[in-house]
Amino acid sequence: MLPNLSTTVLLAMAAIGAILLAAIFGYILFLATGLRIDERLWWTGLASMIFALGFYFLFAVTHDRKVARPLAGGFFVIGAGSFYGSIFTGGASDLGKLLYLILLSVLVIIVLAAIFVMARDAERDAIRKVQRKHIP
Repeated sequence: MLPNLSTTVLLAMAAIGAILLAAIFGYILFLATGLRIDERLWWTGLASMIFALGFYFLFAVTHDRKVARPLAGGFFVIGAGSFYGSIFTGGASDLGKLLYLILLSVLVIIVLAAIFVMARDAERDAIRKVQRKHIP
């Protein structure tokens, strides 16, 4: 039995997106040999944060907790880790590294606080839905 046309198109879009993501990260990490390691990590972090924001917007539109939200979180973790790695491998002075670490840590804490608030609100919504009486 053949899958529906919409399923086929959705799978094709997902495959093209995965190839695009792999191509972008592959270029940054393996083919951009003119960049130092801290620059590669910085570009990887920037690309990851852009993708995390895109997947967050996709989650906000679709409320898809199975695909969009984990992808947004995963790309956020990759982006933050890449930025931290870029700071530690970069050639900035100790004071510069400290200032970059403080700025990045403040941004990470803001994002984690927002995730906590969204999770708490989602939990309240789920409890409210369960408490509704279903009249047959």
